[in-house]
Amino acid sequence: MFAGLAPAALLGALAAPVRAQVLFGPAPTPDSFTVAECVRIARATAPDVQIAIAVHDAARFDSTAASRNRRPSFAFTGGATVAPAWSYDPALTNLGDYSLKLGMDLPLADGGARRRERAAATLAVVQSRFDRDRIAREAGLRAAALALDLLQHRDQEAYARASLQWLERLATLIESGVRGGGDRADAVRVRIAVDAVVAQISVLTEEQGMLMRELSQVLGRDPATPLRIVGSDSIAVAVPSTVDSLAWLERARDAPEVRAAYADAEGARIALEQAVLRGRVTVDLAADAGLAGSDLTRAVPEDLRLTNPDATFADRLRRDLGASVSLQFHRPILDRTASRAVVNARQAELRAAGLRAAAALGERRRVMMDLLGRWRAAAERLTLSRASVARADDHVLRLRSQYAGGASSLLEVLDARRQLDDARTRLADARLATGLAQWEGELRR
Repeated sequence: MFAGLAPAALLGALAAPVRAQVLFGPAPTPDSFTVAECVRIARATAPDVQIAIAVHDAARFDSTAASRNRRPSFAFTGGATVAPAWSYDPALTNLGDYSLKLGMDLPLADGGARRRERAAATLAVVQSRFDRDRIAREAGLRAAALALDLLQHRDQEAYARASLQWLERLATLIESGVRGGGDRADAVRVRIAVDAVVAQISVLTEEQGMLMRELSQVLGRDPATPLRIVGSDSIAVAVPSTVDSLAWLERARDAPEVRAAYADAEGARIALEQAVLRGRVTVDLAADAGLAGSDLTRAVPEDLRLTNPDATFADRLRRDLGASVSLQFHRPILDRTASRAVVNARQAELRAAGLRAAAALGERRRVMMDLLGRWRAAAERLTLSRASVARADDHVLRLRSQYAGGASSLLEVLDARRQLDDARTRLADARLATGLAQWEGELRR
């Protein structure tokens, strides 16, 4: 993008943001976060985590409501019908009727239906909690990956700017030699190398912006609000010991995916129990107390007035006051929906759920073993890359001195510089891989 620009023009292009800042005011100061802070915030405030928390809260409230299904239910019932004597046969309509009662319903025996309802509601809470934990873990992993990727891009940009400065100094040296009659081809080669590094810096800047916006979204922040990741360039290369590795494998059963699979198996067991006990006897107790009477065409019904000529409306209410208790039972004799085939279907679902739980446990153990392998390999590459960078740096310094004394060619110097850049890129990649393995191990164990 800056190919062929003179140093003054290049400085002018780089100074444009400074002039814009003077004209339009200072840019917002970015908030600084460590990788650990990004992980903590994402696990609590990521949009997907907030959704999972809301789903978990709904399941908890449903479970609270289901836990009260052992209590009797009360309800007011009532109604009134007015049928004047001239409209229908009074013997059929009783001249209207009314009722106002307080009723109570209490299942005495339900074949375990209410117990299974409570168990299913509790299981829904457990499953939603596992989903919440899994989503929070994945949000933390995503935040760690984005933050570490930003650190890697920052390191690569720092390496590229150092390489640009080095090439600019080399270009100045070569251009002074060209003015003294040296080979112009060397100057062109260096300028092409400068252009490539400037283009690389532009790509890195663009990618950092995209990573920053995505990380802001994961953290529940406005993507337009800038942020900055702070952290040390040094990453520990220690990997878990054999004892720690075995402990990780033993804790694979505690992973949210595995526990959710076992919770699904428990749900299949409840469904099987419901299919087996569907034909059990159910017994319900109902009681009510209140007012019930007929003949709403007059305040005191005719039959009451015949027995008591001085009866009042209060006498009518006393006569209509009463209570009742009823006991009902239900025992299915032939129910096609409770056939043996239904029970067999639920048994097959229970076997499938058990197999899925076992497969989830095996998958989690394999993932942990793969993680340990990746961690060890990344730590080895990190150690090797640090040594390679040191050797490549010494090699560049030696060839640079030899080139100044005429003992080496420009192509050899540029090749050595490319080797140093490649070594630094491998170092940044190894830092990223090692950091990702450490955080993945921290969040998955």
